[in-house]
Amino acid sequence: MTNYLVHLECAALVDGADDITAAFDLIADALFELEDVHDQDLSADVGTRTLTFSVGVTADDEFGALDRALGAVRTALHAAGRGTPGWEQHYRMLRQEVEEQPVVTI
Repeated sequence: MTNYLVHLECAALVDGADDITAAFDLIADALFELEDVHDQDLSADVGTRTLTFSVGVTADDEFGALDRALGAVRTALHAAGRGTPGWEQHYRMLRQEVEEQPVVTI
């Protein structure tokens, strides 16, 4: 198993800037409460209505890492009451980046 850091940027299709601002803390709290991921972070650009999730996961390969990160993002959005089921109709994926984390030895 390898540690990966996954960045997912998505555009809110139905939420306006005020909706994103109001929901940001709920989404962030839900993301940080997830136990099967690490190094979670969330940023928003309300002007462009984009959310950028950063999620650390452990997986066998990059495809598994992306799958786990997408699951974590969907879980956080669902827990915050934002766009699930049918979250794909509420958020359009703009960018996906998967980085293998270097092994640190002391």
